[in-house]
Amino acid sequence: MKAPYFVAIDFDGTVTDVDIIDAILQEFARPEWKEVEILWEQGLIGSRECLERQMAMVDRTLGQLLDYTDRFSIDETFENFVGILEDRQIPFAIVSDGFRVFIERVLENAGLMGVPIIANGLWEDQGRLITAFPYADRDCNAANCKCTAVQDLSKDRSLILIGDGQSDFCLAHKAGLVFTKKKLTAYCQRCKIPHYPFDNFADVAKFFDVKHAEAASLYSVVSGKD
Repeated sequence: MKAPYFVAIDFDGTVTDVDIIDAILQEFARPEWKEVEILWEQGLIGSRECLERQMAMVDRTLGQLLDYTDRFSIDETFENFVGILEDRQIPFAIVSDGFRVFIERVLENAGLMGVPIIANGLWEDQGRLITAFPYADRDCNAANCKCTAVQDLSKDRSLILIGDGQSDFCLAHKAGLVFTKKKLTAYCQRCKIPHYPFDNFADVAKFFDVKHAEAASLYSVVSGKD
């Protein structure tokens, strides 16, 4: 049976307890990074410009940053949740406005290999950190245009979003079902978007912890889709 939905999962603050990029900036960037962050939070610049400017303020090698990310861990219930999606052949991906190299490092440290990741690029050239945004869209000021990326991935399936922050706001309007933390919970309340706050992925897994046909039926009820 073809799964009727695609699951988009944010990473920083959702799979992890902390935002890894913010932690790196706090530890290694010049103090002006906070001024750039305020501009982004106020909607005066997009996340692409924000990340470009902030990462240019970091005076460390990529190797040193990767070593630093080794201190971060994932939600201990996330691996089981991934297993449920894979067992039921439900398509999913981590869709993040962060950097792929950090996401891969943290997942590999947790023993998770091969998880689909849609995220920004970061590498080093002659001692300088270089950012790349393969999922940017000229009509969107986000570094990773999650709406376009998910549309391409989901095909004709409905969308389930699992997220926590500002980079998930736009996508929440397009999702049939939204699981939320932190800023995304407040945003969905403010915009009257139906949503389900969660503490960890064990809470989300309950939605899928039924036979596949029953899950499809339940999804139709909670999302209002036939």
